[in-house]
Amino acid sequence: MTIKKYYGKTKEEAIALAKNELGSDAEIMNIEEKKSGGFLGMGKKSSFEVTAMVDRDIDNSNGVNRRFEAVADQDIKVSYEDVKKENSDAQLEETKRQFAELSKIFRENENVVSTKKEVKENPLPNTEESQSIKKTVNETSSEEFIEKKKTPKKSNTNHKFVKTLYNTLLDNDVDEKYINQLLFDMEKVFRNGNNVNFLISNVYQKMILKMGQPSTISFAKKGPMVVFFIGSTGVGKTTTIAKLASEFKMEKKKKVAFITIDTYRLKATDQLGEYASIMKIPMSVIYEPEELSEKVSNLSDYDLILVDTSGFSHKNNEMRENVVKLINGLDDKFEKEVYLVLSATTKYRDLKEILDSYKEFTDFNMIFTKLDETTNFGNILNCRLYSGNSLSYVTNGQNVPNDIEVVDTQKLVKQLLGGN
Repeated sequence: MTIKKYYGKTKEEAIALAKNELGSDAEIMNIEEKKSGGFLGMGKKSSFEVTAMVDRDIDNSNGVNRRFEAVADQDIKVSYEDVKKENSDAQLEETKRQFAELSKIFRENENVVSTKKEVKENPLPNTEESQSIKKTVNETSSEEFIEKKKTPKKSNTNHKFVKTLYNTLLDNDVDEKYINQLLFDMEKVFRNGNNVNFLISNVYQKMILKMGQPSTISFAKKGPMVVFFIGSTGVGKTTTIAKLASEFKMEKKKKVAFITIDTYRLKATDQLGEYASIMKIPMSVIYEPEELSEKVSNLSDYDLILVDTSGFSHKNNEMRENVVKLINGLDDKFEKEVYLVLSATTKYRDLKEILDSYKEFTDFNMIFTKLDETTNFGNILNCRLYSGNSLSYVTNGQNVPNDIEVVDTQKLVKQLLGGN
């Protein structure tokens, strides 16, 4: 499979370039108008970017065509029996319904012309519109659902499926690099003429594997686990700490304590202090990183010590060094974990800079906040694949102790594929 981009002054010119190199059987996956040049927004010139696909590999002297390393060399076969091992009957039925809904979405979009504008003019059906097929789905066996049909006649359908998948993920802000990786990983499945249900199942399972198993706060073998929360100003670190503290203290009956070094932001310690007072959790304030180990020693009979660090721009070297000293200065006799708090509303380019900055001095798991302020969750997958670090929690509101949960990778993947 080959996927390439072509540029022209007109849409027709760009398409012609694609057809000339890839052949008349090339599939046009996406057409986007680009504007450049001009002065103060005036006089910009238009050009067109065409993304095209052909169901074979091509050779070229410029080395433009790149194959990404496949995550797996063989097809993934998923059945409801696999899902059932980790889910209740109710969850299983919901998964079956969601699969049926996703299949309907892709079938209804098979004939869409691949431009962003035209894709958006064909909105995906909501859950209520999918209820009519629920009975049929419940009566369908797992074997029928994932039946593999190897007939050449399905080839065109698979091309249409790939185009719809490509545009759906692109509209959800998944980076093109990772979309192409997914398509290359799934190349064998796409070529074998499988039906839409089977394709959806394999894409779904492949994306779940890419998301990985979420990592959550653990407990030390001896003494307290010291958990650091790091990240930029305004991403919701303090509120996230309060939500987790409530869960561990109220629901899991653990002994929890707060330490804060967030003395730069006005009222920062007051905010955490209010939460501490309400939940009857002890809170200590330190002013220098060197004070941390002593404070932790004084709290040695606690299960968890949640440390609220100073929020700062990743470009602020002075404040960054304070956080480095704080984390690396903790006595080695204490176990620690670090969680980087990121906003789901931040641009991916900025998220990459933030990830690079923190990876220079510590390992971490990722918490995403403000999911209630966006409808596109592609950056969660982007950051997972870009950094290699594990996902952990997500928040979707300001309510304490609610509005926080462990990342549900199945739910997230369904949303990225256009489901509800």
